[in-house]
Parts: sequence; structure tokens; C-alpha cells
Amino acid sequence: MTLERLSLGTIRCVHEVLACKSVTVAAERIGISQSAVSQQIARFEKLSGIPIIVRNGTKLTVCSDEIARLIFTMMEPIDTMRCLALGKEVGKLRLGVCNHIAAHFCRDIKRYVELGREFDVHIGRPSNISEMFNQGELDVVVRPLFHHEGELDLMFDVPLVWVASNGFETKSGDNSGMAPLPVILEATSSPYSYYAERSLREAQISYKIASRTDDNLVRMHLVAAGLGCTTIPKFALSAVSDTEIRVFGNIPETSRIRFGLFYNKKKLQYKKATRIFDFISDGMVKSHKYHG
Repeated sequence: MTLERLSLGTIRCVHEVLACKSVTVAAERIGISQSAVSQQIARFEKLSGIPIIVRNGTKLTVCSDEIARLIFTMMEPIDTMRCLALGKEVGKLRLGVCNHIAAHFCRDIKRYVELGREFDVHIGRPSNISEMFNQGELDVVVRPLFHHEGELDLMFDVPLVWVASNGFETKSGDNSGMAPLPVILEATSSPYSYYAERSLREAQISYKIASRTDDNLVRMHLVAAGLGCTTIPKFALSAVSDTEIRVFGNIPETSRIRFGLFYNKKKLQYKKATRIFDFISDGMVKSHKYHG
């Protein structure tokens, strides 16, 4: 290996490709051609002996999460120096918030703005912000926990409720031969989908998946159109602006979903992590009690 021959430009290309998982987007962000980015990736792999990505058609897969984290760690102080040189604000922690919590905070825009003053806020699906945190792109993340994840120190749980349109006439299927209940779930692996299907099985309700989508706005449009029912955390009822959508009471309210805060212990002390957690969870817990 001849790592000493690796330039900062080469490492930056690797960083952008890992961040974007796209040579095209990385090239646009850096301002060079796609072929130049590919050449830099090949140069890194040749000089380091470390494979970075595997191409499967147009899809890129990261070979090693550990190497990706190291690359992000290497670029962090360099990006900080660049911000200082440009006179930009530095030092903000990067906070990842899942979409349902973000939508709830947008109902009280002052609280959302308050978050933005202290943090560089990133909003995304649970799987996306979890991946960003694991790769070192985020310092703090608040998201729902998968059923297989263990207990956290900073965690709260809330009920999941089923919602449907006012005109949703389909009754839940059962052993008497009724038509299966159409439900709308997320397209990718999701805690919401897991607990939704589990509650249906526990209630012995026959169902069919009418649609899968990871976009919350699209999901609510499909629900409002009467194509099926779906689950949301109870606190998210306040963010459902469509008056045609209501709680669907045909399914017993048996499932709860856990939300947890993950944080980079090298950058954040537990005391501050607790303060962030209290600020966010207070609104969630109060909201679902109010709606209850």
C-alpha cells in the first residue's frame, strides 16, 4: 500500500461518492466530470488496496461501513477549516429527525425554528437518518426503533393509531368471508409497517396491501382517496391537515412504538443529549395524551 500518495482531492471524491452513493451526484457537487470521479475512486482503491464501492448496474453498494466512517471522520476537520476560511458558522451539531416528528414540530413552527438555531437539522425516513448516523454524517438522531433493537437510556413510546378517510366503507375481514381490509404500508423495512401488520395479525383481521410508499404525503393522499387505511403515531394526528382523514376504530389499538435518541458520545455529553431528548419527547408525549 502507498497511502502517502493519496491526495486530499482523491479522498474528497471518495467522501462525496460514499455520501451520495452516486458518481453522478458526487461529480456535480465537486464540480468535475463523472469520469474524473471514477478515476479518483480507482486511484484510491489501487493505492490503498481497499475496495470502496461495488457497482450493480446504476446502483452503488458501499463495501465497508467501517472505512466509510473513517473517511467521514477524516473529512470533518477539513470541512470545518473550509467553513472558517469562508467565514461560515461552524460548531453546530447535526441533528437527524424522522419525518413524523418533524411534521409534528412544524405545527409549532417556533419550536422548529428553535431547533434550527442550535442544530443543523436533517429530516428523513428512519432508515435514511439511521444510515447517516452510522456513517458519521449526523451527531444526534431521533427515530422510531425497530422491534429487534434493544432498550435505550433515552427512549419514549407512544400508541400507533389507524387512520382512514371518512368515506372508507370497507370493514375488516375476518373468518366469516368478508373482503380483506386494504392497508397502505411503507415500501422499505420500517418499524411502522412491522407493528401495523403485527396488530392486524393479533386482531385476526384479514388484510391485503393496497399500496406501499415511503412518502408520508403520498400515503395521506391515498388514505384520503379511500384506497386503504394506514398507521401513524398518535402524536402525528395533529399534523394530519386533511379533514377527510379520521381515526379508524375498526382495529383495536394494541400497538405502541418506541422512539429513541442516538448520539455521538465523542461530541455530546449525556447531559446535553438528555436536554435534547426532553425538548423533543415532551411535545410528543403531551400531544398523544391530548388526543387520547
